[in-house]
Parts: sequence; structure tokens; C-alpha cells
Amino acid sequence: MTVDGWDGRGLPPVAKARIERASADGVRTSLLSADGLAGLEVAGFEAVGEVLGTTVMQIGWSGWGGCGWQPGWGGGPRSGFYGGPRLGEPTSMVRQTRFSGYEPWARAIRHGRDTALGRMRQEATALGADGVVGVRLTEERMEGQKHEFMALGTAVRSRGRQRPERTFTTDLAAQDLAKLLGAGWVPAGIVYGLSVAVRHDDWRTNTALSPFAGNIEVTGYTELITHVRAAARDDFARQAAALGADAALMSALRSRMWKVEAGENHTDHAAECIVTGNAIAKFKTGRKSTPSLTILPLRSMR
Repeated sequence: MTVDGWDGRGLPPVAKARIERASADGVRTSLLSADGLAGLEVAGFEAVGEVLGTTVMQIGWSGWGGCGWQPGWGGGPRSGFYGGPRLGEPTSMVRQTRFSGYEPWARAIRHGRDTALGRMRQEATALGADGVVGVRLTEERMEGQKHEFMALGTAVRSRGRQRPERTFTTDLAAQDLAKLLGAGWVPAGIVYGLSVAVRHDDWRTNTALSPFAGNIEVTGYTELITHVRAAARDDFARQAAALGADAALMSALRSRMWKVEAGENHTDHAAECIVTGNAIAKFKTGRKSTPSLTILPLRSMR
């Protein structure tokens, strides 16, 4: 229990106070541009307020404590000594396996993103909204090992009689949402795929990094970054399917690689990739959407 009486469940007291003020004075805040508000009208929605969800997490233990290659037991044709991954191959760390050394890291990232999105959706529901558009989902590294996850968007309400069963989220702009609805698609929610992997820095990789190697491709690192991107895209597709979506629109792909001190005078490299986008579902036969027009006056403005 914190000093303000909030135990971390539900909305924070400051969020509740913001919703109460909005209900009392009727002032509706929005993160949309003038074009966005116009697009919202075309889509049959109205803005009901700006909503925010955030959480700060301490992610100090990644869980990995060894080399990117370890012996195992059993395995198949792709296995190395005693069933472990072959020397120099990327080892995925997202699912719970005997080699999932970075599972605590991946689980913490998922928890932070899901918590921020969940609190934003709670605010939207409390405002009587049907969805949140133009969502910005960010991760900022703070002092030490703290990470802030934030989801920020504009809550909207449908003016029609048909209402969605659950509050949807999308990072699409209001103009794009109008085109999406006009084409017979409805947003189901923001989804993201996550992959973390580690690769042993073998002899070939270290040789490619020597000062005398010249300008050549480091195939080991190419393999590692390609591996995590492919795995994150697969995870992205699974998350979209879990929402019952018919398709998904990828909007961002972010990846990074860093050094892992595996032992004395030896390092490996780990990589992470996050793919973010929108799960969408077909709700009727699509019709051709009206293109955006630039309107110019036909008479002199003087």
C-alpha cells in the first residue's frame, strides 16, 4: 500500500481525479490534430478525452548467466553436443525452455507493456469510450535499471447504435481509421511480437571482427539479428490470431543488439526485437473509400 492508498490495482488516484474532472466540467482533451478530428467525424466517432497508462519497472535480472552455447540432453538433427544448440547458432529466449536464460527479461518487458496498455484502456472505459486511437506506446530507460512503459492516446466514442463489445486500441491516426472502417475493417487491438536471443561469438565471428579483416559482413551477427526479427514477426502473427483478427498491420519494428560478458576474456551477443502493429477484423463487405481531397477556394480571397 502506498502513501496515497493505491495498491497498484485499478486506476491510480490521479487518473480517477482526472476522469472526475472531465465528467464534471465536460471539457474534452484530445491529442488529435484538426485533420484528425475531421477524420474522426467521417468515421462516426467523437473524442471523449486523452487517456494515459504508465508503469515503471525495475528490470535488474535478465536471467542469463552463461555462454550462448550450452550442452543439453536429447535433441534432434539441429542439436549440438548432448542435444544443445549447435555452436554459434542463435538460442531463443522468449518461451520457457531449458535454454530460456533471458525469459525473465522478456517476461518483464511484456508485463510493462501490457500494464501500460491495460491502464490506458481502463481510463478509456471509465470515460465511456469505445476505443482509443493514435496510441503511442513507448519504453524509456531511466536512471539505473528502471524502465518506464507508457501508452498514450485519445479515447473515442461511436455516435452510432452499434457499439464494440470491448474497448479497442489502435495506433492508427483518425484519418486512417476512417479509411479502414470505410473499407470494411474494424480495429481489434494493438498487438506486438517480442523475441530475445543470444549467440555464441565463435571463432569465425571473432575473426570477422579483427582489425585486419577489412570491410566484410559479420555473418554471425547477421544471423542473430535476422533470427530475432523472424521470431518477433511470428510472435506478432500469433498475438493477432489470439485476438480473433483476420489480418494485422505492422506499424513499427525496433531491434537492438548488445554485448554479454559470458566469461573471462570472452563475450557473446544478445539481440532483442519488438514488432508493433494493429490487429484488424473484417466486419462487412468493403466498399471503395473516398480519397482525401485538398479543398481550394474558387474565388479570390482579397
